[in-house]
Amino acid sequence: MWLKKIMGAGIVFSVLLMPVNKLDAESRIPAETSSKVVNAAEESVNSNPNALLILETNHQGRTAYTGSFTMVADNGTLADIIIENHSNHSMYMNLYVDDYSEPMETTISKNSEKTVNLLALQDTDVKVYIYSRIGHDMDLSIRAEQYR
Repeated sequence: MWLKKIMGAGIVFSVLLMPVNKLDAESRIPAETSSKVVNAAEESVNSNPNALLILETNHQGRTAYTGSFTMVADNGTLADIIIENHSNHSMYMNLYVDDYSEPMETTISKNSEKTVNLLALQDTDVKVYIYSRIGHDMDLSIRAEQYR
């Protein structure tokens, strides 16, 4: 009696755990629907012409934030770097455009947002260095995007 119940349960579990045939599942989806989904996905990607250079990044602590990106001329000539200072102290940013340039310096006031605009007519490497001059805790968000 117990043996029949165990065998019955085993058969039920084996049916439940049986892999679904991938081709069988795909054949149930109409071709029109799947192509519409692909076209909609492509349109959503192409609808935003901006190229993200730095994804939204949060940085906290006493260490400086360092980041870098390359502006590719095919993505446009303009870029914005947006820094939000969430701390109660000023922070300072040095931008190095290509390896041979002098750094561009700017101050980011406490509890404020600063946008730095860049113009590059060719492929350009940019390094970002944000720090506190006297070692305060930093709390910032940074993002950058390139556009035409």
